[in-house]
Amino acid sequence: MTSPMGRPAGDHRSADRIIEQSPVLKHFLDNRDNYHLLNDLKRQVGDWTEANPAPEARANATYDLGKVLRFLDNLDDRPLSGSHSRNGQIDGITRNGYSPVDNSEA
Repeated sequence: MTSPMGRPAGDHRSADRIIEQSPVLKHFLDNRDNYHLLNDLKRQVGDWTEANPAPEARANATYDLGKVLRFLDNLDDRPLSGSHSRNGQIDGITRNGYSPVDNSEA
């Protein structure tokens, strides 16, 4: 990521609170078909899971993951016929998780 990473100054929300307030984050993390993407995302934004013992780092990683997912969800969907922009989820992750739908956000 090239923008500042982590929560903005004054944002003291926990990782759980950030997830509660973000439909796209909640939907993505509740979806078990994206497990193959999680390690790559953790390398980019940090570990947002309970495996990370530092609550501040976990909250910052959760915030950054939310930024990435919101960016993907807000892509112009005209060339992405397999997706719907701004619908609060990342479209195109198949049930088996191995192959994304063509021309989708995934």
